[in-house]
Amino acid sequence: MDSSAPAASKKAGFAKMLMAAALTSTIVFALALLGIYTRAAFDLASLWPANAVLLGILAIYPKANSPLAWILSATAFMAADLVSGGDIQRAALLNATNLVGVATGLALIRLWSSRFFPMARPSSVVRFSVVVLAASLACGIAGGLIAGPLLGLERLEGFFLWTASEAVNYAIFLPLVMGGRLIKPRKPALPFQESAELPEKAAAIAALIASCALMPFVGGAGTLMLHVPAFIWCSTLFRPRIALVLSGLAAMWILFAVPVGLIPLYVDNVPLDSPWDVASFRLGIASLALGSLAMVMLNAFWHDAHDEIEHRANHDFLTGLLNRRQFNETAEANLIRQRAGTPNVALAIDVDHFKSINDTHGHPLGDHVLQVVASLLAAGLRKGDILGRLGGEEFAIVLPGAGIEEGTRVAERIREAIAAEALQHGDLAIATSVSIGLVEFNAPANLPRMLSLADEALYEAKNAGRNRVVAHKSAALLQAAGA
Repeated sequence: MDSSAPAASKKAGFAKMLMAAALTSTIVFALALLGIYTRAAFDLASLWPANAVLLGILAIYPKANSPLAWILSATAFMAADLVSGGDIQRAALLNATNLVGVATGLALIRLWSSRFFPMARPSSVVRFSVVVLAASLACGIAGGLIAGPLLGLERLEGFFLWTASEAVNYAIFLPLVMGGRLIKPRKPALPFQESAELPEKAAAIAALIASCALMPFVGGAGTLMLHVPAFIWCSTLFRPRIALVLSGLAAMWILFAVPVGLIPLYVDNVPLDSPWDVASFRLGIASLALGSLAMVMLNAFWHDAHDEIEHRANHDFLTGLLNRRQFNETAEANLIRQRAGTPNVALAIDVDHFKSINDTHGHPLGDHVLQVVASLLAAGLRKGDILGRLGGEEFAIVLPGAGIEEGTRVAERIREAIAAEALQHGDLAIATSVSIGLVEFNAPANLPRMLSLADEALYEAKNAGRNRVVAHKSAALLQAAGA
């Protein structure tokens, strides 16, 4: 055994940890510097994404969560303050509160990780909100202790202002960082299923932009909710991660525009001039951001449940292929979209001696044979080909745009792959093969008639000895295919 192998592996692991820590701390430094230059009310940043981004990175990339990453991130926080003119004592106190909040949030996420990635039910949104609240409260408690010497505030004022400021930043930025892990990927749509058209999506985005642009002209506390109807529209059209970005951008606009006076909250345009006003405002935007997250996630949960029901209705439970009804609908929808005269090939496939396999070795092995055959059929197809299980040991394929020669090549490739597959049943090897009949036809065509003709070719293949491909080529047959 090579004694240098463990050492080399350890060295490579350390290099990866160092790279992850360095990259994380670089991101923290850049975002902290950005946040420092958005300071407005009471010397606290209007936008402070660094804490939420650090928490998100450490939560979704466990390899980045190392003592070195914490040390370098703490150094990055300090460096951003010092570069922007802060003194070292002030920087140390301010950024200690950042790390307290991140550590608290990370501990809760680790506690709930099995129910957190991905979010699988509406109660997961509540857990996410608890993480935001806990991280914000921890930071607020630490901030309240230093609010007096640093900001000239009472401890209770400092606690409330700090908590609200952290809450709004966690509520906006944490979903953006963790969105890829929080949201369960959707099942791929079938070719015939419609999605939102580009003009409708563009209209929803335009409505969201217009509602945000109207806020300075409308004014008043209620104007902060002006974008919600447009956002609801967007959340129903876009994928959850895009909807989260749109929600975050709207919240960031409000969070920036109100303190600088672009959006007047009062009739006489009185600015936010007390810690309680600022804290209340930021807490309201945090609640709005979490409400938007809940809306996006509930929409995602609905889609997930809907996709699962549709998948079960449209696919064969054993093989995962399209069932007979959905195969016919998908193939016919494809044929309708084709130009007249476009060539296609239909294949009818049957597992040879399948009844004998069931009778001799039992139905569990028969089911396994069907699953293996289905996977080999799928592996042998081109992109865009349509495959389904019609029932029992019968399968069908439509090859859009293929002629008889290409269809025969595909069929032979499938037949050879299945014939070469040896299935083990205990110590016994089970040989499996398929017979394939195919027919070429031009769009438009009668699909049931086409499949019937492919079946006739299949019977010829079986009568000729099985484990073979038979293709119809006669002009009469091709003419009949379009009947």
